[in-house]
Amino acid sequence: MGEIEWKVSPRLDSQKRLGKLINQHYNGARELEETRAQPVAWVSTMSPSEILWAMDFCVQYPEAYAATCGARHVAHAHCEITEMHGYERHLCTYCRNSLGSTLGVLEGQDIFEPLARPDFLLVTNNTCILITKWFEHLSYYWKIPMVSIDCPVLLSGVDEREIIDHVKDQCLDLIKLLEGFTGKKFDYDRFKEVAGNAKRSGDNYREMINTSKNVPVPATFFDIMGHNFPNLVLRHKPETAEHYELMNAELKQRIADRIVSMPDIKYRLYWDGIPYWVAIRELSEKLQSLGMCLVISSYFELFAFDRNDPFDPLEGVAANTALSYFSRSVDYKAKFTEQMFKDFKLDAGIFAYTIGCKSGSIGMHYISDYVNKKLGAPMTIIEGDLVDETFYNVERNNMKLQALAEMLEAKNK
Repeated sequence: MGEIEWKVSPRLDSQKRLGKLINQHYNGARELEETRAQPVAWVSTMSPSEILWAMDFCVQYPEAYAATCGARHVAHAHCEITEMHGYERHLCTYCRNSLGSTLGVLEGQDIFEPLARPDFLLVTNNTCILITKWFEHLSYYWKIPMVSIDCPVLLSGVDEREIIDHVKDQCLDLIKLLEGFTGKKFDYDRFKEVAGNAKRSGDNYREMINTSKNVPVPATFFDIMGHNFPNLVLRHKPETAEHYELMNAELKQRIADRIVSMPDIKYRLYWDGIPYWVAIRELSEKLQSLGMCLVISSYFELFAFDRNDPFDPLEGVAANTALSYFSRSVDYKAKFTEQMFKDFKLDAGIFAYTIGCKSGSIGMHYISDYVNKKLGAPMTIIEGDLVDETFYNVERNNMKLQALAEMLEAKNK
């Protein structure tokens, strides 16, 4: 029997809807610069934002903004501002972008589409050790209050129930503080509604990720990585769950119609780490030329938020915050990655070491070695940065990707 032919259609229709959701969010937030009809909070990625949404805050994410700046190739200008203020060049460039943008706004410089000015800051230490200091500096510059929620590292043998309760107590303290800050009583019915919307969004987001288990994959990592944005920033809205429902229907239809996003797929690859937003085009073009399709990444786990519970919203929010993937041990991540290789039928892995993100990169050598020894899958470690393009060496990384392709070819002879 001959091979089944698959048609190539590189762009998802859902991309247009995603663009509208993103633009509506940022445009609505910028309108608040004039009206101040809602308080504005800047929060870290893994914060319990459902509590703020229930209090009618407009919630902004400096990390998501940094990714946008990196993809638009404007982050380096923001980072240069921080250098002029004495910040170390090897700090997290998400942090440098955020502080540089803030300083630029306060000093009257021309900054790329800045976030709406914040009234309040909320940060959790479940992603890295730097982020609390980053938000402390934001608090200092904006002269506004900051709340920090502590999330212990989830080492082997730790009682997860105790950690969830520890975070839940802090969430209750946050609610009391916000009642004083806003002068409004916390609305638990609204909290349940927000949690219900977030659960539907999270469930549909998980389904989107699992669609990539299909062989061949209907959409590559590059096609769907931007779709983490709605489940991070807009999961409290019913239209976000609808976005994922429509997207999942589109992905399933592509499978039925035998449509793929790239031609001549030879190998299915894993990506470990946060994307290099400044080098998406270079990476996608190089990988496609080698027949290597990026299928899945641990990066998607950061935005799952799939423990929300409309019947017990405080428990769900606390669990999402306490049990962050970034808070897990290296041993847990290694075994998790091994399982992803099996579930998604992966042939090889790319580990994206990030110069300015030590916490996200420090375990990569161990994890790649572990999976290689367990499954025999070839691995490579490339180097770069999230949003500072001066750290990305195209020629050197392309040589590593070429070598990975040669290893796969030799293995499959």
